Amino acid sequence: MSSRHWPTKCHNSIHDGGYDEKFRNNLHHKATLDRLTAGSSMKKNLNFSPIPFLLIVLSALTSASASARGIDFAVLDATISDQMDKHGLPGVALAVIENDEIIYAKGYGSAGDGLPMTSRTQMLIGSQSKSFTALAIAQLAEQGKLDLSAPVQTYVPWFRVADEAASSSITLNHLLHHTSGLSDSGFSVILSPKTTLEQAVRSLERAQLTAPVGSKHQYFNLGYCVLSYIIETVSGQTYANTVQKQILTPLGMAASTADPFTAAELPQGNTRLFGFSIPRREVIPVYSVGAGYIVSTAEDLARYAIAFLDDGKGMVSPEMMQRILKPGLGSYGLGWYIYENGAKIVHGGANQTFRTELNLYPKSSRAFVLLTNQGYQVDHFISAAQLSASVEAIVLGKTPLPVSQGWSVRWMGWGLGLLVLALILLHTRNFLSLRNWKDRTRNLTPAKQAFDVAISFIIPTAILTVVFWQVSAFYGNRFNLLASLAYMRFGLPDVFILMLVGTLPDYIQGIVKVVLWHKA
Repeated sequence: MSSRHWPTKCHNSIHDGGYDEKFRNNLHHKATLDRLTAGSSMKKNLNFSPIPFLLIVLSALTSASASARGIDFAVLDATISDQMDKHGLPGVALAVIENDEIIYAKGYGSAGDGLPMTSRTQMLIGSQSKSFTALAIAQLAEQGKLDLSAPVQTYVPWFRVADEAASSSITLNHLLHHTSGLSDSGFSVILSPKTTLEQAVRSLERAQLTAPVGSKHQYFNLGYCVLSYIIETVSGQTYANTVQKQILTPLGMAASTADPFTAAELPQGNTRLFGFSIPRREVIPVYSVGAGYIVSTAEDLARYAIAFLDDGKGMVSPEMMQRILKPGLGSYGLGWYIYENGAKIVHGGANQTFRTELNLYPKSSRAFVLLTNQGYQVDHFISAAQLSASVEAIVLGKTPLPVSQGWSVRWMGWGLGLLVLALILLHTRNFLSLRNWKDRTRNLTPAKQAFDVAISFIIPTAILTVVFWQVSAFYGNRFNLLASLAYMRFGLPDVFILMLVGTLPDYIQGIVKVVLWHKA
């Protein structure tokens, strides 16, 4: 494990000397006390002097300043390690912020390829990238280069969706708040990873509205691709250069980039297969960087968090920061979710092989960043939620729930593996029994023979219908059948295998029965 514990100022690249200065002060107080007590002993002076006592109190107060924050870092370390063991997480990077300072940063586990995870390890930050895109748009608005209330066609005249009236009424604000009326369920186009940003925006001409414009919050990644294209159009620079110049460089985020194709130090990302972490190199879509593929580190994102805790820290005016963090439909502001009347501000990101949590608590002047090189879809909803909830409790000075509570993604995967194995054995037996199928069904009526054949098609079809019905109900307007099937191969490979093993053999058996029945 790699850690930095900064009770006052951030150590190393942020401010080298805060912790050391306090440590040296404690040593100085102790040495002074030793000299005074030694002199007193030599002179056999029994008179009481208040100086040593005051020095002892001052030293105690100084050394206790970290614990006065109400954050028990030993418990924090143990909790994160226990969560990693419970779920089988390969690596986690953490940074904790208080009062505009990084007070703790640490890496746990492995970054892959024999390298340790650290708080300076680069990772894809998923949809946390949207907050950078929204911030860049807000900056351009303050520079007078665009109007957040203007229609998209003001800056991209050829912008179209399937509904002609909506094409001219969708504004930048609608895209920023995910209230454009567009959603994944209305867009069945599978884009190649090599699709350019302009090509992706043009593909929206086939996107159907699933709600009236401005009436409903419907999370839609491609909306932020449109915003990324507008940034390029208005600024006259690439998206990566604009974000670098306007955000990353001013905040000192030296290890971050909005051009992930140049990030040579990305660690090994992981998906899962039946509970086991499986290394996988993630394919980055060219068109989707501003929606989900910026690269950063825990420490750099901590600097970013500090800017938001400090009214924008010069990135935008305090008035614009208030607008960014004002919740709209779905509690969504401009690239952030705002809860509890602004007491909790989050977004996070979920790539296929990485996970990001960035939580702000303005009323407590605290925040934390969690990056994980594990991106399996079930992890995003279970292990990430449990890990984040535990860290949140400790950072806010509360007692976290026992790590033993809640499902283990590792154990769920193992159970899934046993189910697949059982299905393989069952289908093997059923295939072997087909050799005697004609003899077994010879004395059945034609209707019963037809039912025996049909059941091989009915059962798997019913299973698939129920599965996709439940998934559709869970994801709502984010569900799209074609996109889900394309995603499952990589985001849920073991569930994809379960679907194949649970249904395909039945269909094959049904076809074999049809052939045998026809011959009979």
